Amino acid sequence: MSRRRRKAGRASGRKGGRRKLLAFIAVLGLALLLGGFVVFARHVDGLAAPSPLPKADGVVVWTGKGGGRLETAGALMGRGLGERLLVSGVNQSLDERAVAELTGLDAEQASCCLDLDYAALDTRGNAAETARWAEALGYDHILLVTSAYHMPRARVEIGQARGTLRVTPVPVRSDAPAWYTDASRARRLAGEYGKYLLSLARGRTEASGEREPVVDAELPQE
Repeated sequence: MSRRRRKAGRASGRKGGRRKLLAFIAVLGLALLLGGFVVFARHVDGLAAPSPLPKADGVVVWTGKGGGRLETAGALMGRGLGERLLVSGVNQSLDERAVAELTGLDAEQASCCLDLDYAALDTRGNAAETARWAEALGYDHILLVTSAYHMPRARVEIGQARGTLRVTPVPVRSDAPAWYTDASRARRLAGEYGKYLLSLARGRTEASGEREPVVDAELPQE
């Protein structure tokens, strides 16, 4: 075999080796993503509020998809577990009276203790407005109400907005079927998982010195 052919053979072998390595890395990366998603989905499906719930300085509820959030927040206020209630991400078409009715607060409690945030348009905005509200009132501990599937990203975003704020999560779960039996719910969880990873990545690049919020207790599995 000529020297030229031997060189061509070695070059072809190196290219083939690189292709195999890249293919292996791609398959490994996909497997890690899929495995991470399964862990995320199982974690979300098992989230529950600590029992008994501790009393906090205030209660915060983030509006969005998933019913029961406002009612849950109002019930926490009714139990005296917070001094004030912040509803973040309120639709511009809703006034204080309408929101108060949705939360179930009585007129006296709504007039004295209900704060509405119309500025937040997304999760990052919710976190920023929550941090400002808590700081303005001198609050160090809040009960956070949002959908269970949204809670992991909410915790990350609050940690980036104000890492010293103590957060006790109160996840609201739906009666939807298991994600692996419902294509629509699986897609929603996959989208949320992607956003969660992006929030983690952004936080590490933009604020490496900040830390996640102190959580009152580990959330038990049901």
